[in-house]
Amino acid sequence: MTHQANRRILLFLANLLAVSAATYATGATAGTPMPWEENEPIVEVRREVYRQHAAKGASAWASARYVGPGLLREEVHTVMATSDTPKKPMRRRSQDNGRTWTDFEPMAEVVLKVKGQRVYWGGGPELYDVEHGVSVGIWLKQPHIGGRHHNHSFARISRDQGLTWEEPKLLRYEPGDDFDPDDPFKPGYLRHNQAYFGSNILRRSDGTLVHCVAHANAPNDPKNDARAWRMASLCFLGKWNAATKEYDWTPGERVEISPDISSRGLMEPFVAELKDGRLLIVWRGSNTAKTAGRKWFSISTDGGRTLSPPAEWKYDDGSQFYSPSAIHKMLRHSVTGKLYWLGNICPTPPKANSPRYPLVIAEVDETTAALKRSTVTLIDDRAEDDSPRLQLSNFSFFEDRRTHHLEIYLTRLGEDADDFWGADAYNYILTLK
Repeated sequence: MTHQANRRILLFLANLLAVSAATYATGATAGTPMPWEENEPIVEVRREVYRQHAAKGASAWASARYVGPGLLREEVHTVMATSDTPKKPMRRRSQDNGRTWTDFEPMAEVVLKVKGQRVYWGGGPELYDVEHGVSVGIWLKQPHIGGRHHNHSFARISRDQGLTWEEPKLLRYEPGDDFDPDDPFKPGYLRHNQAYFGSNILRRSDGTLVHCVAHANAPNDPKNDARAWRMASLCFLGKWNAATKEYDWTPGERVEISPDISSRGLMEPFVAELKDGRLLIVWRGSNTAKTAGRKWFSISTDGGRTLSPPAEWKYDDGSQFYSPSAIHKMLRHSVTGKLYWLGNICPTPPKANSPRYPLVIAEVDETTAALKRSTVTLIDDRAEDDSPRLQLSNFSFFEDRRTHHLEIYLTRLGEDADDFWGADAYNYILTLK
């Protein structure tokens, strides 16, 4: 055998060992079936186009949620042709669970130009408080200055089920200036109390509201002020004030993650209350050279005041899964009483936000606070004629209060390989088995 042939064999063996080591380190095994390929599905899925896009290069978006007691629903429709820039928002409402609707009415644009700078100012998660008859919303103000986002979250109250909102109140966890509309980019405001709103407002069994924010200033990060995204996260606890007839918000303690573990920090947290009263917080992460794309979680045993150090979220058997940097949500079903998680799990290591498919649902094991591997069920995946850039993300997810089906509203961005932004909005109906 020639020296060159020997060298090729040695190189092949070295590469094989390297791949095996990397596979072992990530907990993946080549050729291993994905859970949804082996599991008995926990839902039946029906999908249909809900709103068609009207023009090439502009996608149709529809979000839906309950905004009050009973069967009062609201839908918001927008058009998007650039990332994170919804335009022409309009809303309509239904008093009978979507059978009949009001006419669409225009809403304020959420992306503005303020003194020459791009500023996002829009509402996020909402909760209708039946006990006190108010809606609580978290809003985000995000100027983009010099290539960096500055995020601040505000709490607002509505006394007419979200038709109008009272003055926003900055969620504070450290000293710093308040927002001044006459000086909106004041350094004493911009640098302090930075926080990107989370994905939900939880009402605990004791009546306390909990909202977890992301991208908070990290006191132990020497590069905090230079980063595009901050590395810390914390919960805010809302207590009803009978005198002012609104909520007072108290910050919990911050937790941090290294940028070597999640390059953009702890993102888009969702909070759920487990049956034993503990809180489960799950974050979106983003891969690094050292760490594959995962979801990260903490447990709180004191109602959100303190959080356990962020750790990799896994299946209940201890095995790992890959997840892109993408949103996720949880929901406790009113009939089964089970806690379900909805998000993207992919067979191979993701790169930042991609691939945002497949979309799956699974039950949460409330003893281990992990994802039940045996329940992971496929909802949607990339088809042969879909673009490799397909995104099954940025969805609405809730339980129909009449039928108890689970509903998803989602735009299949990238479904057309020749027109990435030319995408329709879909409605998915999930029937639990």
